[in-house]
Amino acid sequence: MSGDHIQQWGSGNLGKAVHSGSGDIVTGSTYTTAGPDAHAAALDTLLTELRALRHHLDAGRRAEVDAAVREIGANPSGEGLRGVLERIAGIAAVLGAVGTPVVTAVMALMGSS
Repeated sequence: MSGDHIQQWGSGNLGKAVHSGSGDIVTGSTYTTAGPDAHAAALDTLLTELRALRHHLDAGRRAEVDAAVREIGANPSGEGLRGVLERIAGIAAVLGAVGTPVVTAVMALMGSS
């Protein structure tokens, strides 16, 4: 940790966590699984946040999000998934604070892939 500068905000913040390989990360009462289960959990979170976001979208954007969800359901890999997630994040980002949970969920899903 020599030379690192870490700032923490909010309760439950872990600071710097370094993980290499697979397995579990356990700290205090926080339990995070790295691997296939983390990917499934991140995908579930994204789909939940997208359902909450839908009522903030006009019909055109809602159709785009629905199409993206169908694409994700087809299990694209690599760049295909990344492109779909970037489109979803772009739609959510223009909504500002309302879209923040979706952008956060997209980032978590990209990190779990």
